[in-house]
Amino acid sequence: MRHGLLFVDQLARPVPGGIGVYIGGILQGISQLRLELNLDLLTSKTDVSIVPSRWQGRHVQARFEHRIQQRLWDKGMHLASGPWTFYHAFSLGGPPLRMDIPKAVAVYDLLFRTAQETFPSRARSWHERRLAQVVESDSRIVTLATETVPQLMDAGIAPERIVVIPPGVDHVAPADLAATSSLLANLGIVDRYLMVLGTIEPRKNLIRILQAYQHYRATTFDPLPLVIVGPKGWGPEITPPRGVYMVGKVTAGVVSGLLARAQALLYVPLQEGFGLPVIEALAGAVPVVTSANIPAARFGGLRVEPTDVDAIAEAIERIVHDDPLRSRLVAHGLLAVEGLTWIEAARRHVKLWEELTE
Repeated sequence: MRHGLLFVDQLARPVPGGIGVYIGGILQGISQLRLELNLDLLTSKTDVSIVPSRWQGRHVQARFEHRIQQRLWDKGMHLASGPWTFYHAFSLGGPPLRMDIPKAVAVYDLLFRTAQETFPSRARSWHERRLAQVVESDSRIVTLATETVPQLMDAGIAPERIVVIPPGVDHVAPADLAATSSLLANLGIVDRYLMVLGTIEPRKNLIRILQAYQHYRATTFDPLPLVIVGPKGWGPEITPPRGVYMVGKVTAGVVSGLLARAQALLYVPLQEGFGLPVIEALAGAVPVVTSANIPAARFGGLRVEPTDVDAIAEAIERIVHDDPLRSRLVAHGLLAVEGLTWIEAARRHVKLWEELTE
């Protein structure tokens, strides 16, 4: 019987981010399948609660906490041998790829190259070293969007090694209406609002979004407030201007509740490997202003050039006041994301693992 080891340490990070959502979705999809397959999960965290409650496989814990363990792996420390017939890393971290079993690695983007200015220098160097190991290995590469394939090929990865597996969108938690109402009441918000969702870091383009919002606010009678939701990542401190509320990290249920009551989501990153918040909003019938250059934009939304503050401001104005436009965006978005399910993404992973072990 096939026996896989899945490196899912992103789930143990303080801010799992979009990668954590993707891993959680894949595990959710796998748990719904009846598989003749053993799957163990490798993490560096002692808290086994990160393992899904319905998971049938083992939780293999690394010897040390994340930072120490990753440094040891970076220096060449191997994983102890086990019963596994294949290995799948859901991020660039983890043990060296020299283990003598078939391997797959998820490479969601090459933003550390294409958007270098939005990454700390140490992070860029680490990603380059890990990418070099991937290129030199014989592992298959999983990515989320066809737009990333040419970049992977330019990095030296043969196209036959690459498989594109889009994410699902049926992971969105039920709205926690009571907690959402309490949060909005504490902010003094009693009606609709605009929303930004994502980790607070330079790549998310928050400075330009705030500049565009201030322009909208200055030229609009009775402007909507802006609620910014997401954990602190890295970068300069941001002081919210008038009408802007930064609420930090909230539960998944509150995220769903806030999205459900938002007039629109503003998700305008400089670059993105995919853009999960876009399809999350579209699946919830929430119109989106988004960057024209990110993969998720193909599913819908009012597209803008992310460096053009005036264009973002104009899009905010339109999506707030143009009811027919919002209706069209919602209808198109709901249809576009209808087929994005985690069980389908899980099936495609299982197919890849079967190919690896044939």
